[in-house]
Amino acid sequence: MVRSRVAIVGLGQTKCESKKKEVYYDTVYEATSKALENAGMERNELETVIESSDDVADGRTISNMHTCTAAGGLLKDESRCAEDGTFSLAYAYMRLASGLYDTAMVTGIGTTESPFELVTNLAFDHLFTRGFGLSWITSFAMQANSYMKVAGATEKQAAKVVVKNRKNGANNPYAHLRKSVTLEEVLRSPMISYPLKKLDLPPPSSGACAIILASSEYVRRITDNPVWIDGLGWNVGSYYFQDAEPGTLLPLQWACERAYKMAGIENPLRDLQVAELHDITSYHELMEYEALKFCDKGRGGATIDEMGKDGRVGELAVNPSGGALSSHPHHVAGLFRIVEAALQLRGDAGRHQVKDAKKALAHGITHIAGAASTGHGVVILSRE
Repeated sequence: MVRSRVAIVGLGQTKCESKKKEVYYDTVYEATSKALENAGMERNELETVIESSDDVADGRTISNMHTCTAAGGLLKDESRCAEDGTFSLAYAYMRLASGLYDTAMVTGIGTTESPFELVTNLAFDHLFTRGFGLSWITSFAMQANSYMKVAGATEKQAAKVVVKNRKNGANNPYAHLRKSVTLEEVLRSPMISYPLKKLDLPPPSSGACAIILASSEYVRRITDNPVWIDGLGWNVGSYYFQDAEPGTLLPLQWACERAYKMAGIENPLRDLQVAELHDITSYHELMEYEALKFCDKGRGGATIDEMGKDGRVGELAVNPSGGALSSHPHHVAGLFRIVEAALQLRGDAGRHQVKDAKKALAHGITHIAGAASTGHGVVILSRE
């Protein structure tokens, strides 16, 4: 039973880069300090801290031992969620909605210090699939190839996603890659794992972000411009990705259905103005259009063709921040999507601001434990 509504009252993020000069916990400290300043709060006002990180991805045992204190969690009830950042937000939301706490810090960091290809290969079953050299890239490539076969999507349509998102990322001061690319540059970029070319994949980025949540009983003490969490949904598919239905993202479909029901979203193209999607590959953004009901099944490729230069599905702006194809800190890309969606609703997105944004969707994918988009989280936000 939900005893309290929950709102976002503070936001902080660092610029995403190839590699940070400072140690990883200093990056977390920067993001959380910005969030506290943004909310006008002191560390002693935080009651619980939830972190999103993973030891194998961070390359350190009990990596949250250092990020806990950097996030303001000293002598507080702290916990770590080894999933995408959208799951961490859901964890903190439930702590506040239950009435146990009034404030929470949600934070996470993505680093480029571990051999990520090897890490994700080790996530596969050691008897049946690991020996094939599978990793997050090769498994996503197989999924993208299945989507091409099932939906008839083309390399050119996927390349249009890259062009759109990199153009948007050029206006985002926190983005890792801030340079537009042409369709020809995407199509001619080196093949990594068919059909994924280099520019179809996100850059390995280092960066951290932080979100402060407050219960409805506490929120008015902090801000007159809260961003409310109206809906949450998450779903984790089979560990054996070969069991998934080819060319679909069923876990995302199930996750969004739960979030839409909780938030009262009946028609996402009518009810939402912003969608920040975890475009872990260009092909996956096309698949996400279908799973999130932005278009009919099999029409993801046609949807990007119909967008035009404004990069919108109807009136819905998709990845105005540049998405993960512009910045991809592993493990917290979804948390960055929530930060960007909240900035849009507060009117603080700067050069990539969407006019009159009142409701937004943010989405994240877990791609370390298992592979081929195993887990999905969806968050619906509003400023009303």
